[in-house]
Amino acid sequence: MLPLCFIPLLWAAFMDWEKRIIPDWTWITILAIGGASAFLFPEPALPERIAGFLLPGVCLLLLAVKYGGVGGGDIKLTAALGFYVGLNALAGILFFALLPALLYAAAARQRSVPLAVFLCIGFFMYAGVSFIYGLTC
Repeated sequence: MLPLCFIPLLWAAFMDWEKRIIPDWTWITILAIGGASAFLFPEPALPERIAGFLLPGVCLLLLAVKYGGVGGGDIKLTAALGFYVGLNALAGILFFALLPALLYAAAARQRSVPLAVFLCIGFFMYAGVSFIYGLTC
């Protein structure tokens, strides 16, 4: 199930790195694939998908309102990815994504980072670990 969103996620990462914008078609495609997979695959369960959509989306929205530095595209992409993989897998993806993002922000001395790039890195690392250890999401 994970490979279905490689292309939109890679494109979002590329565009975020180059232009600091995430095209709407990328997160909409990931959300649509998540919606279709909710009917085709039993895992992750629908409540976990909904939690994966709402919890990170609301948290990032609150961070954006209070501190800035998080764009609307980052919020929509993270929420769509959370619906696609579920909350548990998204936690794993964020585990692999946020440390490199923090290191990049510190090294570049920037307050805002291209989050889609690091979500993509985290996604591929999570997919690799899942493949190696035979986990499913």
